[in-house]
Amino acid sequence: MQTEHDLFECLDRIAANTWPAESNTMLDQWLIRASNGITKRANSVFAIGAYPHDDNWLSHVEQFYHSQGLPAIFHISTASPDQLDSLLRDQGYELDTPCYMMTADCQQVAAQAKERLDKQYPSALELELETTRSVTKEWLDAFLLLEQYPEERRSFYQGLSDRMPTPKAFITLKNQGQIVALGTAIVEGEWAGFVNVIVHEEHRGKGYGYAILHAMTTWSITQGATRQYLQVIANNVPAVTLYEKLGYQMTYGYHYRVKYDLAGLVSS
Repeated sequence: MQTEHDLFECLDRIAANTWPAESNTMLDQWLIRASNGITKRANSVFAIGAYPHDDNWLSHVEQFYHSQGLPAIFHISTASPDQLDSLLRDQGYELDTPCYMMTADCQQVAAQAKERLDKQYPSALELELETTRSVTKEWLDAFLLLEQYPEERRSFYQGLSDRMPTPKAFITLKNQGQIVALGTAIVEGEWAGFVNVIVHEEHRGKGYGYAILHAMTTWSITQGATRQYLQVIANNVPAVTLYEKLGYQMTYGYHYRVKYDLAGLVSS
């Protein structure tokens, strides 16, 4: 029988698969990820499983990130080893970016989203779904624009889309030819994970959030998913509220522990 801790660890591992880093180094069971500093998820230690056998594991981690010119970051969740969070806190690591892992039943989300769309369905809505291994230039152009990310991030997100496991779908929502929402859905076993979900800031509150999540959910169901998850920053109240209206629940929390000044540590 799957325990609560088993579920948390399973979800953490599946979610990590949806956001593969540019380079990975194993430290026993832990995964040290680096991607030139773009996103904490792709530039942090995925610390799931027992502590490394080497008692100097923290020094190894800090030396690695120092050599990359990056801060040392740990992904900390309910599935992380006991006392890891307090150990890092005592070593001067700052708490950063509290997040929620939210989960839901696929059929419930599809039904809730459809019900809301029947009441508030944008006119002239067009849905485009690409299941290619690599994202299209149009999708990536729109994603960078909607997120207001600089052009320098293009290569990371292009590579990220290529590294994401299959089946995956890059979904675009248009209204009268204008892209108003985007999202990426990835299915692994019974779970569908949704990432890069964004609605154009000038078109929020018009039902597009329900529409993009409905599209992602219905595609995921065709791929065999029965449950779905997404990760959201805890203080993003509008997003959390939207997800709760569709049946999502906060399953557990996670955050990062960060140390920026490593020069003195690695040279001591």
